Order: sequence, then structure tokens, then C-alpha cells
Amino acid sequence: MYIIEFEDIGKEIIWGGNKLASTYKKDFDKSKNIAESWNISPIKGSESIVKNGVFKGKAINELASENIFGLKSKDYFPIFIKMIDANKKLSIQVHPNEEYAMKTHNEHGKNEMWYIMDAELDAKLLIGLKSGVSVDMLKSALENDENIEDMFHYEDIKKGDVFYIPSGCIHAIMGGALIAEIQTPSNITYRIYDWNRVGDNGEKRELHLEDAFNVIEPFCVNDTKINKTYKSYDNYKISHIIDNEFFCVDEIILDEGSEYSSSTNAECFEIIFILDGMGNISATNKIDIYAGKTLLIPSSLGSFNVCADSELTFLMIKRLRY
Repeated sequence: MYIIEFEDIGKEIIWGGNKLASTYKKDFDKSKNIAESWNISPIKGSESIVKNGVFKGKAINELASENIFGLKSKDYFPIFIKMIDANKKLSIQVHPNEEYAMKTHNEHGKNEMWYIMDAELDAKLLIGLKSGVSVDMLKSALENDENIEDMFHYEDIKKGDVFYIPSGCIHAIMGGALIAEIQTPSNITYRIYDWNRVGDNGEKRELHLEDAFNVIEPFCVNDTKINKTYKSYDNYKISHIIDNEFFCVDEIILDEGSEYSSSTNAECFEIIFILDGMGNISATNKIDIYAGKTLLIPSSLGSFNVCADSELTFLMIKRLRY
């Protein structure tokens, strides 16, 4: 078994920019608004394709029988990894939970984590309704074609911030941010509001108000931002960012010139997502790593080493802790 890398999938959307190609070595057309890089995608119709080794050319979901996903995820690949270049603000939206998504679409629900890789000085997120505004008030304002833009909570962001956006939570990226998104395997989005803009066809983009108001939950906005704490070791420090039923994510900062060793077992695969710095990762094969690189470590691989040519910051992602 070996460390697996995939072809990046670029998604052109009206609010995207060109940082994924110009800054993060993605092989995308710099003249297009490439809003998202799907680094590891199990989504039907846009499945990631292996680009190295004996599985080259295979779609990720074809690997389920190859002793790669592990016993805890043996039937389907349960994690979806994106990079988001939000050059402009996204629509205000919400995602369904597992039960509603399965009942309505026969697909998985969507819970997501955002890691802010870069942000302009005035960049913000929209997360939830502001104090004193109810879901019913929002619905009434939309039905009466009133301005709703002041009904939400806005959060200043900076590089290194982390947010957990559960299904049912109203949210939007307000532009000027480059974000790593770790999420469950779903691409279902219900748009609530899209700032009255139009697409290339001159038409406003579709809204999904009935479905949206069926799934909106009144979350406390203060619960979405994650306060990271680190534990230091000889040559690295680690923060256990998220540990829930959907995914577990650690941030590791490795000193320049040092190594980090780990291993998988039969229970679960791991994913390495490089946030900053350069180096390599090696086991039975060796791959150069840099910001934006995402690699799958099969459950059956065993030991692997991460070597830092410069200070190296990366995420270690898995389905569940061992």
C-alpha cells in the first residue's frame, strides 16, 4: 500500500477568484473564477481520481474494496475536502441534516469545519441570526421582500481561525477569504438570499426557501468558533480541533528541519492537508508537500513520516479516533 494523491477538481462559481491557481499550484485556468478546489471528493459525478501508483485512474469510491478506508468507513468515503477562494461574498445558505437529506434527496447531510488559511483585513463570516431576531422574523421579512441583510451575526476573521458549521446553521462567507473546508460527503445547499445578484445568464440564482426553513436551527453563534489550545512536544505542537461523530481534526505545527511520525491501523484512513510550509511525506513512496496539498493515507499503510523543510503546518483528518 502507498500514500495516495488525487487530481484536483476546479469549480467555477460567480463569487470565485484565481488564488487557487496563482498561489496554491492548482492546475486551473487563471482567467476563470475558480471558487473551489475539490481536493478529495466522493460526490457522485465529481469523484476524485487517483493520480499516482497502481490505483491511478480509479475514482475514490472504487477504492472501497481495496482495504483503504478502514473498518469504520468500509462502505463509502465519509469525508469531503475542499479549498474555497471566496473572492466575493457567497449566498446566505443552510445545509440539511442527515435525516432530512436522506428523506428528501437520498443523500448525506452536511456538517462542515472551516479553517481560515488567509483573510483580508476586513474579511468576515455571517453565522446565524443576531440577538433578538428569530427564524419566524427572518421568514416574514423574506416573504414581504424586506431587506434582511441586518438580521444576521457577522464575525471578523483572520488567518488560523477555525469554525464549526453544523447542519441547520445559517451561514455565508463574506468575501476576501481563502478557506479549507472539511465536511461530510454532501453537496446539498439551500440558498436563502443571494444579494440580488445575477449569473452569467442574466438571471438571479435559484433560492430554496421551503427546504431551508424546514432545516434551519437557531444555533448560538458563539458556539461555532473553536478556541484552539496546543500541547507542545520536542519538535512540534498539536491542537485537537474537532472530535465528533462526523470527523476528527488535529492541527500540527512541525519545526523546520524536523520529522513527525505516525501510523494508521485497520480502523481508519487518515488525510493530510497542508496549510503552510514545505517538505515531504514518505512511507513506501515519497511525495513533496506544500500549501494546498491533500493526501490520503490508507488504513492498511501503517507507518509514515512527515519531514519539514520549513516550519510546516498541516491538518490530520480522520473519520473517528482510534
